Amino acid sequence: MTTDAPALGARQVVFPTAGSMDLRSTEVPEPGASDFVMRVRRVGICATDLHLFDGHIGDPFPLVPGHEFVGDVARIGADAAAARGLEVGDRIAVEMLLPCGQCSRCREGRYNICERDDPALGPAAAREYGVNISRSVEPGLWGGYADYLWVPAEAIVHRLPADLPWDVAALVEPLAVAFRAVHRGRVAPGDTVVVIGPGPVGLLMAAAAKLSGAARVVMVGTRPSRLALSTRFGADTTIDSQATTDVASAVVAALGSLADVVIEAAGVPSAQTQAATLVRRGGRVVLAGACGWTADVTFGSDRDLLTREIDVLPSFLSAGGYEPSIEALSTGAFPFDELITHRFELEEVQSAFDLVRHKKDGVVKAVLVLSD
Repeated sequence: MTTDAPALGARQVVFPTAGSMDLRSTEVPEPGASDFVMRVRRVGICATDLHLFDGHIGDPFPLVPGHEFVGDVARIGADAAAARGLEVGDRIAVEMLLPCGQCSRCREGRYNICERDDPALGPAAAREYGVNISRSVEPGLWGGYADYLWVPAEAIVHRLPADLPWDVAALVEPLAVAFRAVHRGRVAPGDTVVVIGPGPVGLLMAAAAKLSGAARVVMVGTRPSRLALSTRFGADTTIDSQATTDVASAVVAALGSLADVVIEAAGVPSAQTQAATLVRRGGRVVLAGACGWTADVTFGSDRDLLTREIDVLPSFLSAGGYEPSIEALSTGAFPFDELITHRFELEEVQSAFDLVRHKKDGVVKAVLVLSD
């Protein structure tokens, strides 16, 4: 990298406070020896972004949203290039986490729950680590709704195949979330799996379960079009939970028994409560849908949990999921391109949010196109 390279400027979508959104410009500083700058090509719009905008997930404001980002190396420091084996133009996915790498959780491989980012330690404990880093932390290039993203030495970076289309590559993070949930549920060959919620991540969870050896996958949801689409992504049977008063009996009819594993991806407390009623005795329930910081969920303590001795396993983010995600996208194991139904320019983000929030125009997955 040369020091006389032309200055870079970046557009950014900023949430100054809960419920407010601006489009701003900022300068992109030269990376240090151990850092690099990523040019964002695509960023997916996630329901979690809406939760952030609404103020349902802590108070990281002001922030630049966007965690489903992919792109290429724009500028890179000498040490980073040598250590990572990267050069300008290489196509990459960067994980949204900046784990400390030193705490007990990081050392055991659960860097998604890095102790330096534990909310129990207070809001000022580690805002330079973890997720949703405030824009006020220098250099302020921390979210994917922007032309450029700062990638420090702590970041976890994955190389993408050169022939993977950007739109499909934008699914690498949500598919990694799906693989994380499937791993948490210990889905093994021959298992039966129920997925609740045929949103984009739920559809990808069905695919990840099948790729992990599930014998049969049942998708439970409320929208017929999404249920139909789930059969393209590994679901063997679908159940419209609005059309039946007894989802558990419908699961038994489909599988011959309750499921070995139930994965909740709907992001509402009622779906998490329901998940515990659809799993067999001794089975595993994975809670993967974000419901918002103040949401609570209720289970029948003895009826659903104690006397049935089920495992209830929250699954947070995507640790360990990127490698199988990139492989699945690269091999075209499922028609992943069909999930990307809407593309927006950065300046159209408010329209994109309105579309996703209100599920208009048959939207499945919307992405922001920063550059082709």
